[in-house]
Amino acid sequence: MLKRIFFVIFTAAVLACHADPKPQPIVEGVTNVMPDEQQKLVIKEVVNLIESYNYKKIQINDSISSLIFDKYIKSLDQGKNYFLASDIKEFEKYRTTLDDDFKNGDLSGPFYIYNVYAKRLNEYFKYSLAQIKSKFDFNQNDTYVYDREKLPWAASSTALNETWKKRVKYELINLNLAGTAQDKNVETLTKRYQNLQSQTSKTNNQDVFQILMDAFTESVDPHTNYFVPTRATEFNEEMSRSFEGIGARLQLENEVVKISEIIPGGPAFKGKQLSAGDRIIAVAQADGEFVDVVGWRLDVTVTKIKGPKGTKVRLKVIPVGKEMSSKPVIIELVREKIILEDQSAKKKVKTVTTNGKDYKIGIISLPAFYADFKSRKFRR
Repeated sequence: MLKRIFFVIFTAAVLACHADPKPQPIVEGVTNVMPDEQQKLVIKEVVNLIESYNYKKIQINDSISSLIFDKYIKSLDQGKNYFLASDIKEFEKYRTTLDDDFKNGDLSGPFYIYNVYAKRLNEYFKYSLAQIKSKFDFNQNDTYVYDREKLPWAASSTALNETWKKRVKYELINLNLAGTAQDKNVETLTKRYQNLQSQTSKTNNQDVFQILMDAFTESVDPHTNYFVPTRATEFNEEMSRSFEGIGARLQLENEVVKISEIIPGGPAFKGKQLSAGDRIIAVAQADGEFVDVVGWRLDVTVTKIKGPKGTKVRLKVIPVGKEMSSKPVIIELVREKIILEDQSAKKKVKTVTTNGKDYKIGIISLPAFYADFKSRKFRR
């Protein structure tokens, strides 16, 4: 009888360790970001890799869970501008459970925390937009703490609303000090918050997973990182100082992708059809149909423009200085491998005279360490 009881208890314990992930709580008033099945598998595998193969052989336990929890919260809201004290109190239930959850492929807790964060972002951006056109008295004495990291979490929405109202006033004062007209400053700040609102709405589960994995790996070892596919591509390009594309650096400005720089030697430079300040509103592959990219995330648009060398890409461009309502120019480019010369090692020989004698000294300037992992892989 005792053996049977022990067997039942043991079986229950094993099943508990391999329980199905808990259902993720739904946050009302926001599009809930959910983890996918691959991410659930990845988190389990990363735990196994760290415990088995990391040089520290660290066990992912409650202590590590607590570190991950703190880093994750800090990475979302370092300045304590969004979460309330009540939010943090509710999140505390995850402090020592993340280790077990990760081993079970359960990401419901961290993704729930992010969705609460997204809700708070929307609430305060919306509130701030409503405050921008208020009649502020710029002659009265006010105190606004820009960096709230060392302050306690706000006790209520009312208290945080007051902080955001002061923030709007503070930002308007900064714009006023630049010498521009008040109406123009109101317009500038309105666009700033609308853009923040828009970018927040474009966050996907890969973004959330990357934030979480950064908190996880940094809690174990500052030199250990996990990259989602887009970040892995960026890392490899940075390390190799090269990529395949049109040879232009891009940035997002008011929902539109703008060319910030033409890289010397690339297709865009050779073709002389693009200039810094041009705006890209649509992209097509070779003879395919154009896809409108206005309002897209910058990284998604970049993946459409980049591609294997020798392939064609077509762009609909509004030239710099033209109104957005102008007829776009269609430009076709053949992608090439772009070498970022300004970030690569450079050499020069300098002549130095000492005691009447000339000496030639070779100097190598290395802006950063780099390596082409892809080329090394193929050479093997």
